Amino acid sequence: LDLPVLAELDTTKENPEDTKVTPVDMLSGIGLLGAWADFEQESRASWENYDTQPASLLFEKAGIADALYEEFVSPLLHVLPMCPAYDCSAAAALSCFHVFALQSRGAFDVRWCRGSISEKIFEPWQQQLEKRGVDVRGGSRVSSIEKKDGGYTIQLGSMEGSEIDAIECDAVVLAVGATAAGRLASSSPALSSLDGTKDFDKLRGVTCVAVRLFLKPNASITSDLNGGSHGKTQLPPDVAEAMSDSPITVCGAGIGGIEELKETG
Repeated sequence: LDLPVLAELDTTKENPEDTKVTPVDMLSGIGLLGAWADFEQESRASWENYDTQPASLLFEKAGIADALYEEFVSPLLHVLPMCPAYDCSAAAALSCFHVFALQSRGAFDVRWCRGSISEKIFEPWQQQLEKRGVDVRGGSRVSSIEKKDGGYTIQLGSMEGSEIDAIECDAVVLAVGATAAGRLASSSPALSSLDGTKDFDKLRGVTCVAVRLFLKPNASITSDLNGGSHGKTQLPPDVAEAMSDSPITVCGAGIGGIEELKETG
């Protein structure tokens, strides 16, 4: 276990009344070791076994203290599988803790992209793929997959829905989100006929919106920002500079004629 992750839950504050997680609370996490040792990340049988129960039942059986759950477990579930414990399988929770929380400290940290996400991430990625012979089709989406003559035909449509092209191939690898996978399965007999895709229509997608509040404006004003409707902000300078060319928008309430509450960034 990556013990520094738990060590960051500060139990040494000068005022004991400010401490939400006590050493006893942290020790209650030992109750998960049995499931942790039994769950095999790459085992289909392990996934099927722990998928039959909600994570909330797993934590109840393990005797996880309420304080540890509220301060550590619940926030991780909302950041990683993005759902509460009662709506998350025990297998998904154990997998998240294994990969993101307990193996790699800081693996779920958030970083501002210093510039356009397209320019800094996706365009270099696309260039590397194209150098390796990958044909990237921008502005199109897969509308259906059909099995034909020992291979597959992939129908491509525009973002507006009209058919624009078809690709003949020997194999198909799906790298899509849950909602897209369900849509493809329902429109593709080649997919819907497979045992592994029979429950794709039950998959759900999650739209995540991150909000960070700065209640005290910084003394300095950062100008010449390009991300929103206004070009200046009183956010901390390091944050403002990080999003100067980012599509992320920093918003204020926009009420009362207060300059600091306008949309900025």
